[in-house]
Amino acid sequence: MNASRQTPRTTRRADAVRAAARLARVSGAALAEAELTLAQYRVLVFLDTAPRPASDVAALLDVTPSTVTSVVDGLVHRHLVARGQDPGDRRRVMLSLTDTGREALDEGDQVVAERLGRLLDRLDDDGAEAVLHGLETLNGAMELFLEEKFGRPEP
Repeated sequence: MNASRQTPRTTRRADAVRAAARLARVSGAALAEAELTLAQYRVLVFLDTAPRPASDVAALLDVTPSTVTSVVDGLVHRHLVARGQDPGDRRRVMLSLTDTGREALDEGDQVVAERLGRLLDRLDDDGAEAVLHGLETLNGAMELFLEEKFGRPEP
């Protein structure tokens, strides 16, 4: 679609997507301070609620199960994630967050929040609040999407 045919709503969505891409880059740079990649952080966040099958982690990252192995191998090597078997299907590999993984996730959350705070400091209070509200709302929609795609995690 060329620019002359874009509707105001389409333009706003494109701007939002670009902002999200830039925020991902800022987050990735911040996560380097916590010795995590963005992909590793996404895995830790996904496993925070409950153990998940490795195939679900691959689907989350939109990669093949063999490709996700390298991300998970790094997390397992650092004792951030543990591999186990699904009691209902021993062929299925289950991934779970370790206590060390939870600490790494907390550190990742802190460095990203600090970096986001630096961006929000450039806005007035109402603008910063609007951004936070929008991100919280979007996060809720993402959680619903994950629940629809992967089901509600069992604790």
